[in-house]
Amino acid sequence: MRRLAAILFATALLTAGCGDDDADPGTDRTAATSTASPGPAEEAVVVEITIAQGKVTPQGERVEVKVGQPVTLSVTSDAADEIHVHSDPEHSLDVTAGAQRKKLTFELETPGQVAVESHHLDATIVQLVVTP
Repeated sequence: MRRLAAILFATALLTAGCGDDDADPGTDRTAATSTASPGPAEEAVVVEITIAQGKVTPQGERVEVKVGQPVTLSVTSDAADEIHVHSDPEHSLDVTAGAQRKKLTFELETPGQVAVESHHLDATIVQLVVTP
């Protein structure tokens, strides 16, 4: 991915030198081409959650994410439960027993720690450590 971004950036620089010779000499061509190739977006952090036989995995782990980075909770369960993300705003996911994997994707905009908990098992699944 970084190599592709470097190739696109180099191509943009090379094509910036090519152009209309009649262009206004006061025009900043570099500024015009720098917006043509946006930086890569942050990849989502995926937290795989399993609820089986009255236990949840993972339990209490710390997961680092950046502000604005997508977080996906991917849950399979043998029992009905409700997963809570104690952020502002809060997020929740209702899980049904034996159902297909359920997913919830969200972004966190405030640095700090955010607990993800199983409501029925009264257990902390992960602590999301949100950094700028």
